[in-house]
Amino acid sequence: MPELVLHFAIPFALCAPVIGLRKAAAVSLIALLPDLDFVFQVHRSISHSLIVLFVGSLVLMMCMKRFRPQYFSFTFIVCLALFSHPIMDMFSGATPALWPLVQRPFGFDVELAFVAGKSWRFDWTSLLTWSQPPANLFPAADVAMVGPIVTSEGFISSLLLVAIPIMMRLLRQRPFRSKG
Repeated sequence: MPELVLHFAIPFALCAPVIGLRKAAAVSLIALLPDLDFVFQVHRSISHSLIVLFVGSLVLMMCMKRFRPQYFSFTFIVCLALFSHPIMDMFSGATPALWPLVQRPFGFDVELAFVAGKSWRFDWTSLLTWSQPPANLFPAADVAMVGPIVTSEGFISSLLLVAIPIMMRLLRQRPFRSKG
């Protein structure tokens, strides 16, 4: 699975320039919610289904439109951030993204390699992988199933994704003045 910090950093980097740092931080924290399924001793469960998230988001947006219309746009952004979570997970392993319509979890394996030698070329491989449905589609979580919170690559990627919008905001607040 993508590290927890990447599940936070990517929505943050996408949202911060549009809605500001504080709201982007809130949206990014909400994007982590699908991984709370580990509390129930499962991982990549119903909370990782795009169908379930869509139905829940639709209900939430209808309620906001009716009772708190001023928060509708923010709610829409929150729902998009929630969708980012299972989509990212599909690129790191089998995810029940279309449950209950499709009982088998699936994922994508994509690789683009540059080959330098006598002839330079790009090699592109892409594979949609379907996992056999286990006896229990949502097996009990094991500590090893949860995955890393951060790796070296994820740390530097997340640091840059979070730091750049923050630095841009700071630079806009304090413009440089030339002496002359």
